[in-house]
Amino acid sequence: MGKKWRHWKGLLKARAYEPSLMIDEIVARQTDNDSRVNKDQFKELVTRWFTPKYQTTCDVKRASHAKMQEPHVTGTKSFARLAQEEPMKNDGAYPSRGEIYCITRTCKDGSIVNDNVAQHMSSLQDVSSNPRNTQHNEDDYLNDDYPRVKGPEKHGYIRCVGRMPAVKDNGASSSTDPETIQQLKDGLSCTQNALSVLINLVKDHIPNANVLGMLNNLNLQVPNSFSVVPNHYPLGNQRSSFESHHNNGKYFELV
Repeated sequence: MGKKWRHWKGLLKARAYEPSLMIDEIVARQTDNDSRVNKDQFKELVTRWFTPKYQTTCDVKRASHAKMQEPHVTGTKSFARLAQEEPMKNDGAYPSRGEIYCITRTCKDGSIVNDNVAQHMSSLQDVSSNPRNTQHNEDDYLNDDYPRVKGPEKHGYIRCVGRMPAVKDNGASSSTDPETIQQLKDGLSCTQNALSVLINLVKDHIPNANVLGMLNNLNLQVPNSFSVVPNHYPLGNQRSSFESHHNNGKYFELV
């Protein structure tokens, strides 16, 4: 909903905003022709457009946009939406990322945004025209035409496919960090030992209890190496640290 609201406000500004007009004139021109626009709310929005703070923000964004070396011309239309529309125009043929790049950098009059983009587009067309590169999996982003010209993908980002969920990375992979792996192994070992002790404690106090059956009902798996024979504790003499007996051993508590 928030994204749609921002898109709607941007659309209104593109249609109605004119720096040479007064606020009331802009409001009247838009609200008279569009019943969907609330006059009071739109006037508040237009007033914000004319504030110095908003104007400064716009100037900064325009300056940043001017520094882009390969700007696209799709406006508010996302690359993902564009990629879904293209097959309807080309007999169901899904565009490659190289084709998406060329489409999004070509103006309505057929011109290309700048010379830098024109060079990349020429290279992409050469790659796509090579018979050895025509067969590719549309989901194989590592081996399609685009990285052959623009280089490999950066970590956590795929170009020319639209917005994707952000990938958070703390700088180290938990699957390859030796210290993290060892900590996980140590923690798992302690948990297994504690569970084995608890099983034997229960068996001591309730000899006929089906402990493994209860654990299975709770979706808890106990390794086959765990002993459930009474008075057998994998932690040796540490039994006293896990229990305190009262009333002839009928009551115990964990510490």
